[in-house]
Amino acid sequence: MPALEHVQPLEHRSGRTNVPGAHGFLGRLRRRRAQREHEASVICFANALRGMFRDACAGIGLCQYVSVAAGITVRTPRVAEVRLGPPTSFTVELMAGQEPADFTSKDRGPRLAHTLGAHGLRVEPVAGRWVRIHLLDADPLRDGFGLPSLAVATGAESVILGRTEDATTLGHAIADPAHLGVQGQNGSGKSAFCYGLLAQLAAAPDVLVTGSDITGLLLGRAWDGTAHRAHQVVGTQDIAAHAVLLEDLVAEMDRRLETIPPRRDTIRPSPATPIVLVVLEEFPGLLRAADALPKPKRGEGIPVGDRIRTAVLRLLSEGRKAAFRVLMLAQRFEATAVGGGYARDQFALRLSFRVPADSLEMLHGADARPLGQEHANAAPGVAYLSGLGRDCERIRVPYLGEYGEYVDRVQRFGRRAES
Repeated sequence: MPALEHVQPLEHRSGRTNVPGAHGFLGRLRRRRAQREHEASVICFANALRGMFRDACAGIGLCQYVSVAAGITVRTPRVAEVRLGPPTSFTVELMAGQEPADFTSKDRGPRLAHTLGAHGLRVEPVAGRWVRIHLLDADPLRDGFGLPSLAVATGAESVILGRTEDATTLGHAIADPAHLGVQGQNGSGKSAFCYGLLAQLAAAPDVLVTGSDITGLLLGRAWDGTAHRAHQVVGTQDIAAHAVLLEDLVAEMDRRLETIPPRRDTIRPSPATPIVLVVLEEFPGLLRAADALPKPKRGEGIPVGDRIRTAVLRLLSEGRKAAFRVLMLAQRFEATAVGGGYARDQFALRLSFRVPADSLEMLHGADARPLGQEHANAAPGVAYLSGLGRDCERIRVPYLGEYGEYVDRVQRFGRRAES
């Protein structure tokens, strides 16, 4: 708003200044003038925004070409109310055949936002064919958010996965039939995400956290004294013990499959038959360590690496009906590193922290490759997620805190072993 010019107070003929009423009258005039100027600037800004929006829609193909007597005319979505914000927003009437997601698609959303001078867009359905488009001034995932001190009471209750660019908090119930695949470079937030995930599940009476961890950080000492610890193997001193654990889990899965009640095709989780979450921390490293062991002579047994691959593949392909869920972590989800392409295809819920473009494509498909250049430099804690009925999208995962906080929460909430 332009600065108001300085007005000297009126001087009465008697020489006195600030005659009662005169100053107030001029003040009202100045305020009215300022209000008119402000309204005029708002109208000018709204008209300019409408023009830029029309030009942008024509440039990126969010328009319709109509034949008239004079030739071809271009029709674009109509803009109605404009709000200055922050953030600046405006309502748009969708044309026939358009959907709200058309304005935020991977190929059009960034170009539309940049044309309008914004970092990104958020589209909110209003009513009927109308939506409200919000112009985001900064990356909505720039700032992190802490994980509340909570633990779910059952595996059917959603744990917090992260927050999307439109400020939606995503949840996921471990009871839902979906294996989880997580990849990311060192320091990208992969392990920190799993600290928060497992800390939320530690108290649930119908969830058993099992698995293999060659690092000994995600599982192991943090779970001492809990009911989960006896079903975890950590470290690299005895690689064969990892294979034994996974084979025992397969045996339990087979036992459950044989005891499914009549007229049902899945096990219903309960404290007596809990959901078994099989955590595989740095699984490619486990396979490399197993493959480096001396191979048994012909007829004297199966190599440890093959035993691990076979057990994990069975848990992935058959575990859903028996209330088994697999959480696999890897720096890179290439087929040879995670037990084959078939194994990789079993993960219905997939998260990628900072990885190169080709790694992003391996886990999320060819549609994710254009996102790779930007994501290769993503900040820790920012990931791409696909699954849950949603297309590949960026999220910010919650931050639990330092490793000591993870240990404290597991010790505080973790279901205790029966004496």
